[in-house]
Amino acid sequence: MLNLSQQKGHSQITSIIQKNRWQTVILSPLWLCLLFALGIRIWSAHHTHGIIDGDEAVVGIQAEHILRGEHPYYFYGQVYMGSLEAYLMAILFAIAGPSVWMLRAEPILLSLLVVWLTWRLAGALADAAHLSPFAQQLFQTIAALIAAVPPLYDTVVEMRALGGYVETFVLILLLFLSVFRVTRRLRAGASYKELGWRWAGIGFIIGFGFWVNPLILTAVFAATIWVVAFCIVELAQLDSQNQADFRPALRSFLKRLLLVLVAVPTCLIGMAPAIRWGLTHHWANFTFVLQLGDLRTLNSLLKPYYHDRLSLFKDQLSFYLHYAAPRTIGGALPGENTLLTTIHTLTLGLGLFCLCASCLLFLLSLFWHHPQLLRIRQLVALPLLYAVCVSIAFCTSIIATAGLISLQHDIAGRYAAPIMLVLPFFFAAVFTLAYTSLAKFMKRRPRNEEEQAGNTQRSVLSKASPRITMIAQVALFAVLLSYIGVQASTYELTDAGATFQSASCTTAPANNDAIIAYLQQEHVHYAWAITWIGNPIIFKTNAGIIMTDPRLIISHYGLGRIPLYTYDLLQADRPAMLTLVQHDDTHPALLKILDARKITYHTRRFPSEQGYDVLVVTALSRTVPMLSTQLYASAFPGCI
Repeated sequence: MLNLSQQKGHSQITSIIQKNRWQTVILSPLWLCLLFALGIRIWSAHHTHGIIDGDEAVVGIQAEHILRGEHPYYFYGQVYMGSLEAYLMAILFAIAGPSVWMLRAEPILLSLLVVWLTWRLAGALADAAHLSPFAQQLFQTIAALIAAVPPLYDTVVEMRALGGYVETFVLILLLFLSVFRVTRRLRAGASYKELGWRWAGIGFIIGFGFWVNPLILTAVFAATIWVVAFCIVELAQLDSQNQADFRPALRSFLKRLLLVLVAVPTCLIGMAPAIRWGLTHHWANFTFVLQLGDLRTLNSLLKPYYHDRLSLFKDQLSFYLHYAAPRTIGGALPGENTLLTTIHTLTLGLGLFCLCASCLLFLLSLFWHHPQLLRIRQLVALPLLYAVCVSIAFCTSIIATAGLISLQHDIAGRYAAPIMLVLPFFFAAVFTLAYTSLAKFMKRRPRNEEEQAGNTQRSVLSKASPRITMIAQVALFAVLLSYIGVQASTYELTDAGATFQSASCTTAPANNDAIIAYLQQEHVHYAWAITWIGNPIIFKTNAGIIMTDPRLIISHYGLGRIPLYTYDLLQADRPAMLTLVQHDDTHPALLKILDARKITYHTRRFPSEQGYDVLVVTALSRTVPMLSTQLYASAFPGCI
């Protein structure tokens, strides 16, 4: 009877614990953060009318090709950025059909994973810092809220379908969460089996991430430093033990640490698509990564100005400090209006304050081992390490030098955007510290003052203290909520036609529906057009209208991202022509060239952006051989 009653009591306790866990999950603030993140991104896509640029259209085209049986490994025309995003997009296209809305849906859905992983990583950091249950939930909620409503610039980067950026963000957060947990479990003396599985998962993430986007290498570098630093600290602590305990403890630690080798085969498994492609393409994808710091691969437009690494580094650092980092932290987009510039100056100020405060508190914790400072160190050490690694990589990588070609455009800022992944932790750490410190200070203050003031004033101070505490806490959260609200408002205030325009071509048409309707009316199936005009039309018509950039073959730069389309155009009968012309240019260069060659044609203009029109030339009297003269290069003035 006693055993039965004990078993019954144990089962009741278990059911109560499970019930409490489900209640905690269902009532978690995370759901609010996820709902907020989903809603604001859907609103942003709707507000900008589903505009996509030429590079995003390539991902959509690749997804359409996948549905036709093609199996690409990399983004068309590149030896890096695997086609994961196109495969995920193809799934959505198979369900709901190809459209700009489904193209936007893929990064929107993955951004929810970014918010969820931010919550999980915040929970792991808070647990390591031994925060109280309330402080831990506060830290997680603030971090998830900032991730749900990041600065406008970061949201645009996150929502762009450029071949794998949001996928890489997910893998980076997953890598940090896995590495942080494995070091914690190493310290706790976890079993060999558990550690083996954890290292295997880390290896797969690294290998798979390398295929998706080499941008993950900055996170791998940060994770490596983190593990090495952890081992140094652990060995130092073991060395402080007595001689009898030192050797057995060292032997046990090294045995567990050797399980890191399990990550090697799983890394190769995750990297399988990259290895498979590299075998047949002379390892160009691996060579590309090795050349990221090679000055000889510098853009030809920059080579006349930079002959050594020091001068290049100085300008890259200046570009990072004055353009890339402020945009990532504050949220400003190039060319925005005065109101948005003012708003983003304020958001940049608060973001820099939280970043600098986190840095100062971390440095202070190295010399003053106050419990609060030690908690802050646990909360911000890994995020700070990654922020430093991203900054160093941006200022030393050759690929980021593209930003120096045109400072007013944002050609390379996306390489600094991964900092957005750790910004939430700086905000959460500062506001959580401020709240908990304020609460403790206000609890101590009345006791000290009551002892000094005597019994006559004791009741007055007791009443005043909670009121002051409440006012201070309300003011603190008012600042945080105001920041989130202001950031959210910028999603509405931003220029709908320019937000998702490519920095490489801000004059391309934001809305090309009228152009497509006209081309279909004229029964046009082939046309010459620059990438930023042509690719979105190819995607929206599901290759019903095929276009290719004539500048590439005229200048002998290759056959474009999709060579088959270029071959089709070269063999097509009298393909149409589309080019950007200034609105007040009544007789552009293209028409002058055609007139000089006695070619008749029909024209139609459609409004584009920033004082430009799209000139559509159809019904040509004969086929124009694009390779016949360099004059046609000037007829298709392009963008960067």
